[in-house]
Order: sequence, then C-alpha cells, then structure tokens
Amino acid sequence: MRMLSWNCQGLGNPWTVRSLRKIVRDQAPMVCFLMETHLDKEGYEIHCKDIPFKNKLIVKKPNTGGGLALLWKAEVQLDVINYTEHHILAKVVEEDGYVWYLTGFYGWAEASQKRISSFVDGPWCCIRDFNAILFSSEKHSMHPPLYKQMEEFGSALDSCNLADLSFHGYPLTWNNKRPGTANTRERLDWAVANTAWREKFPASTVCHLFSHASDHRPILLQTRTDRGVRAKGIRGFKFEEAWLLDEEC
Repeated sequence: MRMLSWNCQGLGNPWTVRSLRKIVRDQAPMVCFLMETHLDKEGYEIHCKDIPFKNKLIVKKPNTGGGLALLWKAEVQLDVINYTEHHILAKVVEEDGYVWYLTGFYGWAEASQKRISSFVDGPWCCIRDFNAILFSSEKHSMHPPLYKQMEEFGSALDSCNLADLSFHGYPLTWNNKRPGTANTRERLDWAVANTAWREKFPASTVCHLFSHASDHRPILLQTRTDRGVRAKGIRGFKFEEAWLLDEEC
C-alpha cells in the first residue's frame, strides 16, 4: 500500500491542487493525509472534487487556519477511530486480515501523542509534519537547533515505542524559501512506526518527493512485507526530470 503525507499549505490555491493531482496520478497512493488544507467539507468539494478518492474525512474548525484531510480508495479497508484538528487515527485491515493503526498528525505535542497511543493496541504507524527534529544535522540554518525540543521529541517517540522509518531522497523536507543567510531548511516531515508494525512490514520505504507548491515536501510511504517480493500491481517510484532543476535535489 502506498500512502502520501503532505503539508500542502492551502488547497484553495489552484496551483497546489494541480500539484496534488499530478502527485496522485504519478505516485498512485491508496491513502492520502493532507495538512494545512485551509478547507472545510464544502470548500474541499469545490476545489478538489476531481481528486480520485471515494472516501474522505475533512477536519476543519470554523474561522481558523490549519485543516486536515484523510483520503482513501474504495479498495482500502479503513475505519476512522477518532480525530481532532491535530490528528486523525484510523484502523487499517489488510487483505489477509492483519490489523494495524495509522495516525496522521499535524504538529507535535508529547501529551497528545501519548493520549492517542492509549487508543492503539497493536501495530502502529504515524505520518506527519512533526515540526521537530531529532538531530542537529536535520537543520541547516544560521540559527542553532532547539536542543531541549530535540530531546523532548526523542523522548516522546521512545515512550510510544516509535522509530524513524528512514527515507530516500533529499533529507530536509521543509524550506522557508528565504534567500541567502536567512534560509532555513529542516527535516520536519516523518514516517515512524512501532516494533510490531516494522516487523510486519520490514521492507517498507519512505521517499521524499518534490513540489514547488508548498514549503514542505510530500512524503510517500510504501508498505512492503518482503524485500525479495514485489507486490502484484505495485508501481515503481516515478522520478521526475523537473526535479533536476531544483537546487535541493
């Protein structure tokens, strides 16, 4: 199964919608978790009605920014357990009956992550914009990283038995797009999972994609159970020649 996670920073922008449409067409995710959509249900139907996902949950508080969307294909057996303006927690059932839990987070708060973990009893994977880093090498900036926040982030992951799934591609997923010495780049977008999930899907891969439409890179998680077997019907990762024009690639 392929899952896309992207802090898209506003789906009311036609350019962003076109970018999302292209990513979905090229990378063929079965599940999408979108952050900072800035759209409620009505707005999503106006701007994104042709994005090809039968099932969706749109979360948006009135008169606020932010906004989350969880989209999934009809073939995916997924049930939403609970949600807030900062997360969506769902149960996924594989074709063989295997059950695991998926959480899409926006932002990072140790207390909320621990509270959500109380609803999870089994394999668990989280995809999100954590807005935090684990190591100083994950930030390129004139300004030093916040070491206390790094320690708290690492402790929160450890307490929930969540570990980084690593990645392919350019390492820093967020760019403030300011010139020269004002530029800051960080790895803020992650896929993490607990031991049970990693043991079930040991060959899973995470790819950092590219889009000009947001300060954040989309990330693509592909679940795989066996390194030596390629699942029937799974597309290979699609490289775009346009990425060569980007200085980060």
